[in-house]
Amino acid sequence: MVTYIYARVSAETQNIESQVEYLKEKYVVSNDFIYAEKLSGKSLERPVFNQLKSIVKSGDSIVVQDLSRLGRNTTEVLQFIEEMKNKEVGLIVDDLGRVDVTSATGKMVVTTLAAVATMQREQILEKQALGIAKAKEEGKFKGRQQSPLTVKKCKKAFELVNTKGLTKEDAARAAGVGIATFYRFIRGLTKQEIAEMLIEYQPGSSVYRGRL
Repeated sequence: MVTYIYARVSAETQNIESQVEYLKEKYVVSNDFIYAEKLSGKSLERPVFNQLKSIVKSGDSIVVQDLSRLGRNTTEVLQFIEEMKNKEVGLIVDDLGRVDVTSATGKMVVTTLAAVATMQREQILEKQALGIAKAKEEGKFKGRQQSPLTVKKCKKAFELVNTKGLTKEDAARAAGVGIATFYRFIRGLTKQEIAEMLIEYQPGSSVYRGRL
């Protein structure tokens, strides 16, 4: 029976040594059984992780500092836990009180944590949606911000529509901007911004007769 350590950080600039040394000292594991890599946790498809997964056998254990070291994809992590359970390999998560998450108790803890994380994510998305809806009502919603160059081109297209009588499609083409981008720009304008731009482009007119 062998105890392995798996350590991971997401970027080359991050320090992985402290994580390794902490687990090495706490679980008394030799360097031969330490697997560490610097890669994103977005997917479980990682070279060192896959190597470790391929060599563990019944009775062995893998130690990680926390669940996020395995990965950020909850579904993949739960599948990996089930895979290790079927191979009779223990999976010890240090910051959960050294619980073996392949056990019934450990699986319940992980499933509960996953459910809480999902709920928190849904609450964040709900708050964002409410905030966007309110901003739209108040005419303040801008959506994804466009680059200064794109904004400049969109303003030029706006000017061409309202001073030259071009269609939105022709104006966008003439200004060198995509029609979808131009439409997003228009939708993001507040009434005040539209009024200010019309005054700028038609300083001698007190009546707006444009196409927008």
